[in-house]
Amino acid sequence: MIRSQGRAGRVGAAAVAALATRLTERDRLVALDCYEHRVLTTEQLRRLHFGSIRRARWRLERLYQLRVLDRFRPPRRHGEGSSPYHWILDEAGAHVVAEALGVERSELGWRHQAAIAIAASSKLAHQLEVNEFFTRLAEEARQAGGGLASWWGERRCLAALGGQAAADGYGRLELPGTQPVSFLLELDRGTEEHERLRQKARRYARALPRSELAADDPAVVVAAPTPARRDNLARALAESSAPLRVITWTPERSPLATLAEALPLARTHRPIPDHQSDLAPPPAPHA
Repeated sequence: MIRSQGRAGRVGAAAVAALATRLTERDRLVALDCYEHRVLTTEQLRRLHFGSIRRARWRLERLYQLRVLDRFRPPRRHGEGSSPYHWILDEAGAHVVAEALGVERSELGWRHQAAIAIAASSKLAHQLEVNEFFTRLAEEARQAGGGLASWWGERRCLAALGGQAAADGYGRLELPGTQPVSFLLELDRGTEEHERLRQKARRYARALPRSELAADDPAVVVAAPTPARRDNLARALAESSAPLRVITWTPERSPLATLAEALPLARTHRPIPDHQSDLAPPPAPHA
């Protein structure tokens, strides 16, 4: 059974006020990421904000006690051991996020019941894989001397594209020796029909020129799970007028090395790893 661990309901005004002296800027960024990207594992948050897994575990436990974050562990089959903690925003964290975004808590459009529902959702695996791609990309870009300057979640992408297309994420990479590169990620797991993907491509072609991303001219990167699926998608999408690039990515591959096959990324002096790994504040919420 998936559940959070016996949390009380509302957080009082006095408790919220007391948080101001107990939270660091990093704590606020952790809360913002859990709001923007719905659910992140301990290791994913470590990549984004901490120098060691031990430090990440210690601080995330503290944020759990303060009700900035809540957590759950998905079940595993017998003999596989315990799942890592998966972190979501909690009630006090919602107040932290609202303050950071300059909105009232009631305007945030967030409810704990809806947030914890992802624990039992069929979308959990997909969301975690998207977050795996971006958090590993952030770490690899940092190791290469640059960074992932922006990472937007699905809801912000949908709003930026006028509700016409919902990419799994938007990223803006800054690496040494080149101009920043922007992309929208569509994480394909081989289940969508070609015609539906062609319809998506047409929606991107209509939406991007009129969106707030138009100046960045992001590529739409479709990440397929196998080379065969990649090649089939490339043929099916060849007539699309959207700037689609089809790549092959699985969690065993380096996101940065994979993107380098499709985007004009700089060659760096530090090698880009290609091996298996463990698993900026968003704007005010859109209506």
